[in-house]
Amino acid sequence: MQKVIKKGEWKYSGNTYLPILLVEQDWDHFYEEGYSNFPSHTNKEGFVYYLHFGKHRINEYGNILSDSSSQPFSSVEEAMNYAERNIEVLKWIIEDQK
Repeated sequence: MQKVIKKGEWKYSGNTYLPILLVEQDWDHFYEEGYSNFPSHTNKEGFVYYLHFGKHRINEYGNILSDSSSQPFSSVEEAMNYAERNIEVLKWIIEDQK
């Protein structure tokens, strides 16, 4: 299961901006068995967080496929801090609170 937590855009080059997504998932669809050997990737609720960079689409299984994705993070805060430290121009989209 993947859930988009936050959307934004980042400056790729010159005047080119690309999408960025902060995604929560309950397992790593690329290497599910690996979590039994490396439980530190997931938080106590069993979630892991990724940053997805560039264009993206949803495949037939409901997974987000993007041009590039980050290392796994154990919290939203850790992922956001990484993005804000490592991306020169980053704009998060403020979602309407309903």
